[in-house]
Amino acid sequence: MLKRTFEVEMNPETLEINEKIETGKVVVLVLDGVKGKATKCEAVEHGFTIIETSKGKPVRIKFEDYELL
Repeated sequence: MLKRTFEVEMNPETLEINEKIETGKVVVLVLDGVKGKATKCEAVEHGFTIIETSKGKPVRIKFEDYELL
């Protein structure tokens, strides 16, 4: 299975990240202040990219995509 999410490098002292806009892509960035980490993924071209949470913590990213006719 193709991995769609990637952990973003972060400065552990300042909790800052350095990400650039990727031309031609819509990127979803999840900043988790509870776990102190950042995750990114590319949004689906047609459909939904859903961030599911439980008790205020992100637990998964759900991708629902389809093709246009």
